[in-house]
Amino acid sequence: MPSFNTLGAIYALLGLLGLIDYARVMGQQNPPQTCPAVLDISPCVCTVKKNGLDILCEATDLQHINKAMDVLKGKSPIIFYLKLRHNNLPKLQGFLFLALDIRHLTIHNSSLAAIEETALSSLGKGLTQLDVSQNQLSNVPSMALKNLHHLLILNLNHNKISQIHNKAFEGLDTLEILTLYENKISTIEPEAFRGLDKKLKRLNLGGNELTSVPQKSLSILDTLKKLEIQENKIRSIKEGDFEGLKTLDSLILAHNYLTKVPANVFRHLTQLNSLELEGNSITYIDKDAFLGLEENLQYLRLGDNNIHMIPSDALRGLHRLRHLDLRANNISMISEDAFSGFGDSITFLNLQKNDLKTLPAMGFENLNSLETLNLQNNKFTKIAEEVMEPIMDTLRVVDITDNPLICSCDLVWFPNLLQDLKNRDDEMTQKKRPMCTMINEHREYFVQNMPLERMNCIGKNLGRSAYSSATSQHIQNSIQICIAPIISHSVWKLFLTFVVRGA
Repeated sequence: MPSFNTLGAIYALLGLLGLIDYARVMGQQNPPQTCPAVLDISPCVCTVKKNGLDILCEATDLQHINKAMDVLKGKSPIIFYLKLRHNNLPKLQGFLFLALDIRHLTIHNSSLAAIEETALSSLGKGLTQLDVSQNQLSNVPSMALKNLHHLLILNLNHNKISQIHNKAFEGLDTLEILTLYENKISTIEPEAFRGLDKKLKRLNLGGNELTSVPQKSLSILDTLKKLEIQENKIRSIKEGDFEGLKTLDSLILAHNYLTKVPANVFRHLTQLNSLELEGNSITYIDKDAFLGLEENLQYLRLGDNNIHMIPSDALRGLHRLRHLDLRANNISMISEDAFSGFGDSITFLNLQKNDLKTLPAMGFENLNSLETLNLQNNKFTKIAEEVMEPIMDTLRVVDITDNPLICSCDLVWFPNLLQDLKNRDDEMTQKKRPMCTMINEHREYFVQNMPLERMNCIGKNLGRSAYSSATSQHIQNSIQICIAPIISHSVWKLFLTFVVRGA
């Protein structure tokens, strides 16, 4: 019987042989990638990457591209990136990529107007990303796409597609990202996205000619996480427009022609985390506009509209709201209870470019988590310390630049706040240097450098910097004149120490 040591040696040898055999098999499956000779594929260029070859063919034509592809076919490489950019390639011919293993294919800005049905059919097992952006396609090339059963990303941006017909993407059942930004799409048929309902996570329809939300075509996309319909011509949204999008996390409706946000319009979007409505012409927001979003909405962007007051009634239910952007509206006043009921979780509040002249004494009382406050470019001449007092402990960034501030005793507390903020977020604070005007001198100062010695500020107007060294010295001198004659020198020194420390 073999000894224990002998058996161990045999097992070790077998294991080594197994590793060698495994390495040989893997080497056969993935041989080292090498580029063809430079002249063989010129004007295309080749680079070896970790996962395969990176081939770039730029500013050339079909003849040279055909030649380069023929050379590559003889070497059977893994082409991780094939980038055809700025070429003269009006039509992608059939079988151009036959016998090639391409994972990412880009045909960008190459005058591409047609893709033959068999042009991409041989890439179905390997191709995961296809970018045919900035071309001349007038329709979705459905027949050419139907066999791409492993495609994850399809980019059709900046073409001339005017409508999406039924089952335009049939066969792309693994697709996760579809982007059609800046085409001329005005019509989307009800079954347009049939076949994408299993995996699609992101859909970009921005920069098109849509006049309404294509509800019927969107309703089947129950795996969709992000929907972008910005920069269209949508004039109204209504209840039911987003029904079926039960997993939607982000909705972008910015830069359309909306004038109001009606009740219950988002009530089906119970998982929505981010809603962008900026750049419309919104004047009215119903008190039930955000019903259904209470549990998850954290980011709400309402900037660049025509809102005249903070829509508090509509916002009160959003108790998880963290980021509220109301910049560039026509808000001229903030009520005392503007943020009550929903302000506890807000960390970012943007009120820049409005018509605010004053802030209510208790206006920020409910903003217990506020870290960033932007009041830039309003009409403030002063900002009282008591207004900011409730948020001073949590603030990291405050911006009051581009306001007509007057250098006065109402502002002398502000440099100390800026110093505190500098310690919390030095980089941001250094960039925010508000100016104020000294009326009697007709000149401007940085608020941090106001000439306090000429401003005659006393008492509480000095805020957190109430007792400068000069003030402390004045107190000492006054007390000494009054009581020094009746106490000894040593007792006087002890008494004075306590007074000054108390001050």
